[in-house]
Amino acid sequence: MSVTVKKISEGVDNFPEYNEKYVQLYETIHKYADVGYSKREIARALQCGRNTVTKFLNGDLESLCRKNYKSSLDRYYDYVVKELTAGKCRMDVYNGLVLKGYEGGRTAAYDYMNKVIKRHRLAVSVIKSTSADAIKKRYELQKYDHISRSGVFRFLWMNAELSEVHRSYIMEHYPRIRELRNCILEFRDIFERKSMPRLYLFIEKYMNCEMKEIQTFAKGLMRDIEAVENSVASSLSNGFVEGTNSKLKMVKRTMYGRCSKELLAAKLMYDPYTKY
Repeated sequence: MSVTVKKISEGVDNFPEYNEKYVQLYETIHKYADVGYSKREIARALQCGRNTVTKFLNGDLESLCRKNYKSSLDRYYDYVVKELTAGKCRMDVYNGLVLKGYEGGRTAAYDYMNKVIKRHRLAVSVIKSTSADAIKKRYELQKYDHISRSGVFRFLWMNAELSEVHRSYIMEHYPRIRELRNCILEFRDIFERKSMPRLYLFIEKYMNCEMKEIQTFAKGLMRDIEAVENSVASSLSNGFVEGTNSKLKMVKRTMYGRCSKELLAAKLMYDPYTKY
């Protein structure tokens, strides 16, 4: 027996009207049924119960997928979309809702507005409302190819991939970034090759660097040269000891001012005679 796929109304994609998850489940179940899958097979494929499959096969789209609103902000939906689209920040929209009679909390209102912003991909001011000209300029900037500040940091510290256009532009227009990049690569190369001469050359080179931060770093290496030499020459590390020490300190700090010294000692000290 073939099952006819019910026609879905054009308003299904309307955000305030239908639950997207239920609509997708409704469509998928009917597509499986249309090609001859049994209810048991559909339930196994979609990892849901057979009663759910039966309900969506026999039920109506309107009654199954239309949202039952419980939020007091639903009646202000059009106002929220209008104000956020105009570029107002959430604080201003919330104040407007209060004037319109909204009696709920600010957190609930912000959560509701965040869902609207995510759904409609709105560019909303975080701190204060912006003028129409500022909003227009912000949309115009989105047309241009750009790289974020965090993207530059990832490129420097984690060797993240950059397009050739972005990389060449940064290296050409920001010589300090190029110098910082070279410094990072040279320092990492010291440990990869375990080369002591490279360490001394690195310190000598960057002790007189124009960038104060790099110069301070090089001077710090010189002050602790014995420890730095050991870390370069040896693959051994005190990382395990430091990690264990951090765990012990965390236990101590969570108990500070609440428990006795005896309990602290019992939690930190190993007792070979303790029976578990």
